[in-house]
Amino acid sequence: MLAEVSADLRKLVSENPGVVFEDAAREHKVTPRTVVAALPDAMRRFAPGSAFIPAMDDISTWGDVTVIVHTDDAIMEFGGPVPKGQVARGYFNLSGRTGLHGHLRYERCGGIAFVERPFMGRSSSFLVFLNRDGGIMFKIFVGRDEKGELRADQVEKFRALRDRLCAD
Repeated sequence: MLAEVSADLRKLVSENPGVVFEDAAREHKVTPRTVVAALPDAMRRFAPGSAFIPAMDDISTWGDVTVIVHTDDAIMEFGGPVPKGQVARGYFNLSGRTGLHGHLRYERCGGIAFVERPFMGRSSSFLVFLNRDGGIMFKIFVGRDEKGELRADQVEKFRALRDRLCAD
């Protein structure tokens, strides 16, 4: 996959690892997955799309996180716990009645990137759920404490999940 990454994109991401994936993809006429792949190896690892359900099950135990859905027209953010989900009628159904809930096309997941990088001068740790076309389904960010620092317990859970699910 890294062979597809242009020298310009590699330079951009190495000089600014906090680049917004969707913006860089549009600018360089590549998929967001290609932009994620251009990050230095130490900042990203990939799990297969088949890890979708185990990842979501684990995340449902983390507590408050931030879920982001970024489209051409909006950036929607939800802060709170990710509810437990289950598969039914072709979807992974998030079972909350309030807060985050909905129906996810889990079979379209083509991979999950575990990313740790600086963003706007701060450390960030998050999962990027990628669809089969190389687009971003959604992102889930490790939560922050009252001082704005990453929650250490969640960083530990993030890394344990990454190490369990990533083959590389």
